[in-house]
Amino acid sequence: MAMIATVTLREPWDVDRQLSEMGLSRPTLLEVRDVALSAAANATDFHPLNAAGTFSYQEGTWAMRDRHVKVGGEWEIDRSYGVEAIKNGGRQLKLVFANVDIACNDSQWPKPRSRKGAGGERAFAGNLFGDDLPYFAPEQADGYAAYYLMVGDSGAAELTRPIVKAGTFAGYVQRIYLSDGTDMSIDRLSDDGNAPVGDFDPLVVRK
Repeated sequence: MAMIATVTLREPWDVDRQLSEMGLSRPTLLEVRDVALSAAANATDFHPLNAAGTFSYQEGTWAMRDRHVKVGGEWEIDRSYGVEAIKNGGRQLKLVFANVDIACNDSQWPKPRSRKGAGGERAFAGNLFGDDLPYFAPEQADGYAAYYLMVGDSGAAELTRPIVKAGTFAGYVQRIYLSDGTDMSIDRLSDDGNAPVGDFDPLVVRK
């Protein structure tokens, strides 16, 4: 099996160059983040506790598709393995939205705020490693490189190609830092005991 080195891109020029090669742009991806976090901010104490995460996931996925899927364009809707995504057949890329606990932190991997299913493991080459971060990771078996647009409550966001194992992110192939969150001013939900929590991405399971 072909192997590729893991890497983290932090510098703006490296990030923008890599995104351009992928047919993506940082401003557009950050628009998706802004839509998702604006939706999360609509949750109130009268909503279910997982409403903020649900709103963020739904609107983030919508915005990701709205900004990228165009008639005659490169990107299209994809639901392989029960994972809501977009894909680019020409560039062999897939992109999924996810709420995470933290992003753009060198000392901590982002963790999903909801458990990922078996479909996510198949889509993101799971069950390949132990608990340690692999320095080398295998190329995607189906030919697609699959990335998550990971958005944290602070507004930090990264585009990351993870290894999904046991319902979470067990490592990564590539991390592309988009923003540490200081570029936005959306009011944050309070973190007291009565505030809604944002720990939910709906799990789609094939019947």
